[in-house]
Amino acid sequence: MDLHAAARAGNVEELEALIASGSKIDDRDKHSRTPLHMASWAGHEACVDILIKAGANVHSAAMDDMSSLHFAAQQGHLDVCRTLINAGLKINAKTRKGTNALHFAAKKGHVDLVRYLIRRRGNVSARDRKGMTAMDLASDESVKAILQEALNGPKQEESAVSIGPQEQPKPMEKKERGNMRKRSGSHGEQAAHAAEEPAPKRAQKVALSHLGDEDDDGDLE
Repeated sequence: MDLHAAARAGNVEELEALIASGSKIDDRDKHSRTPLHMASWAGHEACVDILIKAGANVHSAAMDDMSSLHFAAQQGHLDVCRTLINAGLKINAKTRKGTNALHFAAKKGHVDLVRYLIRRRGNVSARDRKGMTAMDLASDESVKAILQEALNGPKQEESAVSIGPQEQPKPMEKKERGNMRKRSGSHGEQAAHAAEEPAPKRAQKVALSHLGDEDDDGDLE
C-alpha cells in the first residue's frame, strides 16, 4: 500500500509506517493529487493531522486548482475543514472554475459546514466563473435560510438617543442686569405716581326717583 491508498483508506498505522520509511509525503498521482488531498476527500481527520504534522504542503493544489479544503468541503467533512483552515488554508481560495469551499458545501447541502464556513468569514457574495453565488447553487432550504441571513447581515438594535445635560442659562451680564433694574424701577415709579393721582370722577346715572329735591338742572341726566 502506498501513501495515497493509506490516506484514502484512513489506515493510520500504515500511513505512519510509510512516512517513517521515507515515502515522499507530497507525492502526486496521475490527477496531481497528494496523500493529503486523498485523506481530506475521504474525511479521515486523523490522517490529515498526521500528514500535516509530518510536513505535508497544505497549500498544494490538484487539477483545476482543487485544494484539500475544496475536497473536504465537497464531501461535507466539517472536522477536516476545521483542521485545514487552522493549518493555514485560505477559506475563500477558489478553484480554476472560481468555486470556493462555501460553493461546494452549499451545492451539496452540507448545512453544518455552511454555517461553520460563514462563521469563519466565508464570502457569501463570491461568484464563480459562471456568476453563480452559493445561494444560486443551493437547493436545500435550510442552507438557503442560513445564506440569506448572512447576506442580510446581523440585526442592529435601535440605539437609544442619548440625552445630554440640559443647557444651563448663561450668566447674565452686568449691563443687562442693570438695564433690568432700571426697567423694573421705572415701572415701580409709574405705579407709585398712578397711586398718588386722584381717581377720576365718574358720572353716575341715577334714576329720577332717586333725585329727590334736586332740580332738573343737575349734572345728572
